[in-house]
Amino acid sequence: MAQHLTSSFEANHSDGLRSLKKEVNIRINSQQISGLASSEEEEEDLKSLESSTGLSPSPSSPSPSSSSFRSPSATPMSSNESGEYLETSSVLDLAVASFTESLTDKNLCQQSDLLYHDFKSSLAEDALAMLPNYNLSPTGEESGLYLVIDLGGSTLRVAVVDISPDLDLNRKERVKVVIEDKWIISNEYKNIDLNFFKFIASKTMEILLKQSAIDSKELIKTGITWSFPLETTDYNNGNILHVSKGYTVDPEVHGQNLKSLLETTFLEEFNVEIDVRSILNDSLAVYSAGLFLNSTMKLAMVLGTGFNLCCSLNSHEQKMHSAKLIDDKILFNTELSFFGQGLVPHFMTKYDGIIDKRLVEAEQRFKAFSKVDPETNSVFQPNELTTSGRYLPELCRLVIADLWNQKEIFTTFSEQEMDRLLNVPYDGFEGEIMCIVDECNDYQEINAKMCKCYNWNKAIPETDIKMLKTITAAVIQRAAFIVANSIIAFFKLQREFNTDDQLKGHLSVGFVGSVLVYFHNYRDLVLKYVNSSQDAQREGYTIDLQLVENSSIVGAAIGAAYHS
Repeated sequence: MAQHLTSSFEANHSDGLRSLKKEVNIRINSQQISGLASSEEEEEDLKSLESSTGLSPSPSSPSPSSSSFRSPSATPMSSNESGEYLETSSVLDLAVASFTESLTDKNLCQQSDLLYHDFKSSLAEDALAMLPNYNLSPTGEESGLYLVIDLGGSTLRVAVVDISPDLDLNRKERVKVVIEDKWIISNEYKNIDLNFFKFIASKTMEILLKQSAIDSKELIKTGITWSFPLETTDYNNGNILHVSKGYTVDPEVHGQNLKSLLETTFLEEFNVEIDVRSILNDSLAVYSAGLFLNSTMKLAMVLGTGFNLCCSLNSHEQKMHSAKLIDDKILFNTELSFFGQGLVPHFMTKYDGIIDKRLVEAEQRFKAFSKVDPETNSVFQPNELTTSGRYLPELCRLVIADLWNQKEIFTTFSEQEMDRLLNVPYDGFEGEIMCIVDECNDYQEINAKMCKCYNWNKAIPETDIKMLKTITAAVIQRAAFIVANSIIAFFKLQREFNTDDQLKGHLSVGFVGSVLVYFHNYRDLVLKYVNSSQDAQREGYTIDLQLVENSSIVGAAIGAAYHS
């Protein structure tokens, strides 16, 4: 249900009070989004963002020294030209300080310890925040031809992937997508029943008939990326229980084995034998593809509309719940969105409290990674609300509304001209606009993009653009701190459980998600927070962030090859 709150705030936000100095209302959607964008949805986001902003993605992160570092204690600015864009005002100074004043190296050390202990608690409980999966450790020797079926939130993708056995080639060159196609699944067809599996089989046959690499008369080794939770019974077996992203599960397939349903449908409908060798979800597919392509990869991260991270841990009977002890080595898919309560309330602002009032509550009543809020029966996702592509632009919009209400920004624009920015939650200041403001040095281009977006017929003053840059920089700086905090905490966890694995030297974190692909300053700051941290200095490691392209297709093929 939409709430109506004023856009004016008291300087002291700890009490959560909102004044009524202005009559401009901001409609705040308090519904929390718990779903994670699937890999193909992220790729559609990338294409949309690239075409609309003119910015280009980078296949991997730049080196840690590639741009100037905004230190945790510094006022945030665009890292493109440190200091040039800083524009201040009384309200802006307070807003910037509220986002950045706690971002110190000491706090990074303390917060990563808190998060590390929360991870340990989650492992010791039968909590859904850290789901165990059968381990996957590609060696680089995997090869063969594989059929891949990838069901995401809104798209079915089917591909044939050829992994060359030629070890003289680099690993990326060895992976070739022979053919690939996709089909949009509209909401009216999102009922997963037997007919749905017939639809999957029929579209797959269309692909098989268009290529000659795989002989459909022979047994076809198949990898699956399934973007919904399964009751995992083996590396290539899982029962369908729950779905999300607008789908429903028909009673005729509820509790049924996914591998059996697919294999039976292909055989009965088309007399084609497929052998499902591996079933992965989105983040496991990133891990699978990333580790094959880069043996130094230790973590796989999905940062889009949600926040997930995947890593491998050695089993430990005393430290893990019995339900998680499925193998000697276990691949954990961690819903990082549910963690981060240690950040509350000292790292949070009054703007966060508008999005979710629990972010500014001094006392936390429950463990978000362990159970739902007992008062509201809803999930609480501190990390997602402060790092993901859905919420960062909204935080910026709320700061802009506060400044406008105090006559400190866009003073030449009328209330009618500002209507969308002031009154449209989540779409009033979109990620594409936030990206161009933060990344682009050309004020005329920023002006043109914003005037087109908001149908303005007059130029934006340069001082306003500088203030926008200061706002986006502050929001991004805190988000980067929180992502870095999660990475460091996971390294601490891995050192405890994986005593046979030396986390030293140069390490890679594989990732997918349009947020880190296009927000270069965001990505650079994550690197610098991690690499300058006490933990990295003490343990002797540096990281880079590597984009794992087409991960849901490549990862499923690697998974099938690994288990063949």
